[in-house]
Amino acid sequence: MLDKYDPSTYNHQYANLNGLRMHYVDENSSSSKALLLVHGWPDLWLGWREQIPFLVNLGYRVIVPTLRGFGETEGPADPSLFGYKNIANDLAALLDHLEVPTVTVIGHDWGGAVTWRFSQFYPERVKALASFCTPYFPPMNVDVTLEQVVQVLPNFQYQLYLSTPEAEKDMDNNMAKFFRLIFRPIADGKSLRDPETGRLAEGREDVTRSEAIPEKVLDYYVEAYTKQGARGGLNWYKQTHNNYVQCKDIDPIIHKPSMMVIAELDKALPPSMAAKMPEYIPGVEMHLVKDSGHWILWEKPEECNAYLKDFLSRVDPVPSKL
Repeated sequence: MLDKYDPSTYNHQYANLNGLRMHYVDENSSSSKALLLVHGWPDLWLGWREQIPFLVNLGYRVIVPTLRGFGETEGPADPSLFGYKNIANDLAALLDHLEVPTVTVIGHDWGGAVTWRFSQFYPERVKALASFCTPYFPPMNVDVTLEQVVQVLPNFQYQLYLSTPEAEKDMDNNMAKFFRLIFRPIADGKSLRDPETGRLAEGREDVTRSEAIPEKVLDYYVEAYTKQGARGGLNWYKQTHNNYVQCKDIDPIIHKPSMMVIAELDKALPPSMAAKMPEYIPGVEMHLVKDSGHWILWEKPEECNAYLKDFLSRVDPVPSKL
């Protein structure tokens, strides 16, 4: 029986796709209504633990891949083999492997950005879209550096560090400590990096595991990231040029039923960043969850699940059981 806080109770599957061994969780595969849940950094499929059983109970098939470079999915050491188009191709290959023609795609953090881009690369595969925390941005029409992006969006300053070799060593040498520090509700007041040194974990005071994170969950993250190493996930922060090249010619307007759920206290992706979304996604539904930080999916699961239930009932409803 599925225990949302015990990773071993989920239906783990593997497939060789696009030259990589991909891990994914596939629950309730007999349902004709499929959802694709897409995680971010430093997350894994397990970041959706509060949503997976809830959505299964609503009657959906819930497919949750581990993205390229994370956890049990292989990741090239070469950053040039990442970027939104390559990730979108991975997801399309997974859907082909599962013989799933169309899905509703739901993302968080980098997974939110992937969600928007997947719908632009593969619009014929998408019924509807939802993103938690990550607003939609149109593709860059000029080739800029991450440093130039940070000048416009100073809240992305941390990404400059994450793109360095020092960040990789910082994580690899302190994996358990890193996750104890970062996986905390916003009310705990811990920042991603030390305010003085800029480090993720190196040299920082250790903390005990947050009560919000079950022990089996934290242990799973530490083990998965220790085996894979930090490099694959951090490669996602080296994609500014790749993403410009891969995305510059796609249609900037998204014509799919869409929902954006914003976390009021998200420091990395503050609510103001979503202000212009209606200009690019006609009719997008916008919701604000108060008193939530970046880990909205498990900080405020009741609110997140209620928004999902309402949205899905209108854009991709499960047939009523007789």
